[in-house]
Amino acid sequence: MGNPSLIIFITTVFDEDKLKKVFEGMQEHISLDGLVGCSAGGTFVGNKYIKKDGVLILAFDGTFKYATACKKIGDDPRKTGIEIANEIKNTLGEKYAYSLSIEDKFVGFVFFDWHMDHEQEILNALGGELGFSIVGGTAGDDSSFENFFQIYKGEVVRNSCVFGVVGGKLKFDVIYGHGYEPTNVYARVTKSEGRVVYELDNKPAYQRYLEMISEYTKLPINIVEKYLDIGRIHKLKFSIYFIHPLGFIDMFGNVITAFLEASDGDKLIFRREIPEGMFMVLMRTDLEKIVRAIYDRVLEIKKEYKNPLIFINQGYGIEILKNPLYRKFEKESLPYLSDFYNDTKKIEEYVLGDDCIGWVAYGETISKDIIRLHNNISFTGVVFELEEGYIDWREALKYFDFTDEEIEVIVNLINNKLDINELSKATNIPVDRLKDILKKLQDKEVVKYIDVTEKYYIDIDDLKDALKKIDEEMDKEYKVKKAGREMVLKRL
Repeated sequence: MGNPSLIIFITTVFDEDKLKKVFEGMQEHISLDGLVGCSAGGTFVGNKYIKKDGVLILAFDGTFKYATACKKIGDDPRKTGIEIANEIKNTLGEKYAYSLSIEDKFVGFVFFDWHMDHEQEILNALGGELGFSIVGGTAGDDSSFENFFQIYKGEVVRNSCVFGVVGGKLKFDVIYGHGYEPTNVYARVTKSEGRVVYELDNKPAYQRYLEMISEYTKLPINIVEKYLDIGRIHKLKFSIYFIHPLGFIDMFGNVITAFLEASDGDKLIFRREIPEGMFMVLMRTDLEKIVRAIYDRVLEIKKEYKNPLIFINQGYGIEILKNPLYRKFEKESLPYLSDFYNDTKKIEEYVLGDDCIGWVAYGETISKDIIRLHNNISFTGVVFELEEGYIDWREALKYFDFTDEEIEVIVNLINNKLDINELSKATNIPVDRLKDILKKLQDKEVVKYIDVTEKYYIDIDDLKDALKKIDEEMDKEYKVKKAGREMVLKRL
């Protein structure tokens, strides 16, 4: 119906010239003002993946309220997050000043740049300033770490944070999960500063991590170190790290995996602050647990939602563990790693339906209430209840005796503010003709006008009231005409 509101655009088209043509084609039919997104390591619908030249679009009906923002990430990432949050609040306040409701629910979608390395700080600011739930992730690519980018209003951007929000009478919830469970091997953080952990159990952090893995796997420490491989450059390589990351237990008892970005000498560098005194636990997984994690969460959702659509931001770590593309071992394969895939038959039954869509991110994000996480071996997402009574306004309005031109005006003004020239361009109706149509629709209390901005708009609740009046008038007119017809027939 008319232009959509927010459009989430995820792509594995890495050729920017080719992508530009995609946007040009879209722009011939719809506005890209609400389009945000990024490149990805893959997109999927159910169990069907596209790794190259694919596009995944999640578009919201034009009746929903939305706002977008894009900022280059400066020296102070928290400030960048606050600036984006303020822009979003101002846009929503100005754009929907007459239609915002206390019943409106909003959800945000955030897209980061891998090189900028400040996802957690920006997320903390966004979540704190806005207060509503946020999901998203870090742009991915074809494993080269050279071709990722973000997208804002149909333009490719980099070194930025791209953000979009949509809201209204939405039924949704955000979700988080992973396929890991804690072992009985723990260590206390005895020295840390920000995201850097210097000591675990009063030992150099890196060495203690090696010991923890060795203690659980019974592998010699030198073998563990050889196959641990936690440097940023080698993230897309199957290693012990992906089977045995470190994790922690939050204040609610949830076991959460910790995004270990790199080791530097004896230091461990995470993507979030790790406070002293925290206990870190060695995690474990197997192929079935990784695959079942999303599958089981989807089953839970389907018990709560009649007609769900599930949008997943899947961490590339999960993709490495379950996708044959990354099952590349060295010539001298470590049995502990190769044995990970001995039970592939167990995962064949876990098939997702087409109501589960998503993308492979270089880091996945979630913010809900006071919990804000950016990770790399989990999944985040949002589940929407699709409306069973979806309204095709172009068809529905014909029942109320509107002309085709009147319908075109209404469709383009629902929850949207346009001046007469903007509306003329959107509807292809000349301004002089448009003035007469708008006057008629204002008389019917369908269209509202803001004197200060000289813009026209339609609020969905006001439209509902106007349609009720029109329905009553049409019923009354029908009864009068029906009585007249009956009188004529009696006299014949």
